[in-house]
Amino acid sequence: MNIATLMNDICWSFGRVAFASVISWLCCICVGIVLHKFRLLYKIFLPLINFLRQISPFVWLPFAILLIGLGEIPIAIVLFTAMFFPGVIMVFEAIESFPRDIHEEAVTSGANHFQMVFLIELPVLWKQLVNIFRILWSVGWSTVIAAEMLGVSRGLGFRLLDFRYLLEYQSMLIYIAVIGVIGIASDRLILRFTRAD
Repeated sequence: MNIATLMNDICWSFGRVAFASVISWLCCICVGIVLHKFRLLYKIFLPLINFLRQISPFVWLPFAILLIGLGEIPIAIVLFTAMFFPGVIMVFEAIESFPRDIHEEAVTSGANHFQMVFLIELPVLWKQLVNIFRILWSVGWSTVIAAEMLGVSRGLGFRLLDFRYLLEYQSMLIYIAVIGVIGIASDRLILRFTRAD
């Protein structure tokens, strides 16, 4: 096993998860806010969101490969679907739990919808939103390993499959340990933001 190859695989897997996590998290916040503010949309789309979040994201991988081909886009689609649908539900529930007394005080003070969302609700809910990102990151990190086994030539998941074909079981164990260590380390790092005063 080559250290340079290991570091390169770590960078590729980490970058894929980082990109997909940030995009899906921001989309979840936007959609969660819209569904909270417009109850009709919530009633219309909640059943669909609940339906889609029950489906494994890997179901979409063959369709993505068929329509787009191999490469980064199918992996990004799998990662996004794995995180987006449960993330929307979590964001919506976080906004629903917003303290009613703070909301009433803001309305009494004359806060408009923009001020309510960006100056009051999001800052108050910041720790919950970061915790949601932490959960989404964990989902993405476990998903990317399997997703990389199809259609790309770099990443921890691809290399694990390669080692399996080559019967390099010692290298496989090292990669598995690295995946676990990075998962724990990234989780602890994100957790620090939820505990920051």
